[in-house]
Amino acid sequence: MSRFTQKIKNVPLSTSVGILSAGTGSRIKSHEPRSLLKVGPKFLLQHQLDTVNSVFHEPEIVVGIGVEANRILKKFSGKIRFVENQLHDTTGPFETLRLIVNNITNNSILFFHGDLYFDIKTIASADFSKSFIVVDSRDKMREKEVGVTIVNDKASILSYGLDTKWCQIAFLTGKEFAILRQICSKTVAESKTLLAFEVINSIINRGGAMKVYEPDSMSIVEIDCMKDIKNENFNC
Repeated sequence: MSRFTQKIKNVPLSTSVGILSAGTGSRIKSHEPRSLLKVGPKFLLQHQLDTVNSVFHEPEIVVGIGVEANRILKKFSGKIRFVENQLHDTTGPFETLRLIVNNITNNSILFFHGDLYFDIKTIASADFSKSFIVVDSRDKMREKEVGVTIVNDKASILSYGLDTKWCQIAFLTGKEFAILRQICSKTVAESKTLLAFEVINSIINRGGAMKVYEPDSMSIVEIDCMKDIKNENFNC
């Protein structure tokens, strides 16, 4: 696994990783928390942890949880840090991200949605000296997902109805991370329902620059329905 670590370009000395996993698997007719969905031989969260730890050296991982928090804590006790979004039923992913950002110690963060199953190649070759989002133009993500308009290899706006899709993975450092910190420190009621892509748009609107990164080869699945678990070959 160390060979993947050696491929990382300009990786920061230390980084934080945030996993937004406060919701349920209700869309796949399961009331399990996302973290405890069984995908192949592993819990989804365990696969995500294995992937992240294969890419980074001792990352600071913080998982945002909500539904069935005690069950998750029991299964993963002592392995990683958790923050609980006690308002997960009435708030959006940004509230979970806000809690994570306010509980990390590094000046950069890789964050992703908790229902993603992706392989090491998805992030291992990224340039971590700059802020970026992972994108897909090869139909790996669904047509209904949030897309991105790209200008000079940078994201200009994330919105629905665009062909190139955001893979729900983002890395923020430098100015962009500082802007995220500012947003997270000044919470108003309206922001609690924001989606993650809306926060990225806010960062761009405040002068942040988000590079777009599409891996040459990656395997990524958003677990959105039971068919995703049954039909995919989960050997990422």
